[in-house]
Amino acid sequence: MNKLLVFLFSITVFSVAGVFTVTSDHASSKEMENGESILELQGNVVVTDDQVTVTSDSATVYQSSERAEFTGNVHVDADTLTATSYFLSYSRITGVMVLSGNSLLTDGVSTLTADQVHWFRYRNKATARGSVVLQGEWLGMVQGEYALYDRDRQSLFVTIDPVLTRIEENDTTVITADRLEFFEEGERAEAQGNAFVTMRPSGMETLSEYLRYFGEENRMELIGSPVINSEEGTISGDWMEILLSSSGVINSLRIEGAASGDLDNLESTVNFESQRAEFAFLRSGEELDSLLLQGSAVLNVSGEDSVRAEVNTISAEEIVIRFLHGEAEEIMGRGSVRGTYSWSGEFRE
Repeated sequence: MNKLLVFLFSITVFSVAGVFTVTSDHASSKEMENGESILELQGNVVVTDDQVTVTSDSATVYQSSERAEFTGNVHVDADTLTATSYFLSYSRITGVMVLSGNSLLTDGVSTLTADQVHWFRYRNKATARGSVVLQGEWLGMVQGEYALYDRDRQSLFVTIDPVLTRIEENDTTVITADRLEFFEEGERAEAQGNAFVTMRPSGMETLSEYLRYFGEENRMELIGSPVINSEEGTISGDWMEILLSSSGVINSLRIEGAASGDLDNLESTVNFESQRAEFAFLRSGEELDSLLLQGSAVLNVSGEDSVRAEVNTISAEEIVIRFLHGEAEEIMGRGSVRGTYSWSGEFRE
């Protein structure tokens, strides 16, 4: 009889207020002087407006203003998204939901968790604050203190100590910046302001003002005084592009504008300056195969084959260095070649 009474009560409430259908183990109602009808619900609460369905331990429903507050084990189903939290405030008129306490929002592919989430249903957007974590196949794991998710643009904007961690096979890439933005289409990521990247186990680190990562192309673009540090040395320039293999190792590196570097590669030490530089690596990504320098190129190479390190400097419009097992094996210069070079290996002009 109790279940039947609860069922009849919910039908009666629906017929009076019109917008919410409710069921619960216990319910009470009161009318305010301003005409507001308030329902207090306890135990196995289910509230729906035919677009959004919420279950919780307890709820307060304001029928006239078309809003409700839910507490304890909150679960929301709306559109193709689901959410959970400890507390939920929902306005049917504005379509705004505020989830607090272990909040989680998911579309079945990506999952967003935070201390608090504002979900704007009619705008297909959500903001998250406090211990924000977003995980998804196209992202890896993103952490920060504030995030804006735009479902229409399929993008996520993260600021306040944002960190991206992406693991592919045995390689781990970590990106930090002042702001991170991600786009599901093309698996793109953009880092703005103090963009810092670490790649393990290769040990490579990059620093630039702006970074763009294209996941589907395995390509990374660094803009604004980019610098690369690795176990082999330091490289800098105005703009850089890094092409990665499917396993995450470097295939090639291109630098445009004010290219310079100091590299210690096994038995050779290479110092260079040029307007443009292009590095090609072996498939393993662990050994340098060749280095092309173009535009007012200046090169100094020293190593076991150097006769006099202090005069091992040449300049040319284009210089090509080919490496074998980490050692500069062949050097070619083209266009206005100048300098004195003491080298027991092979040099061709």
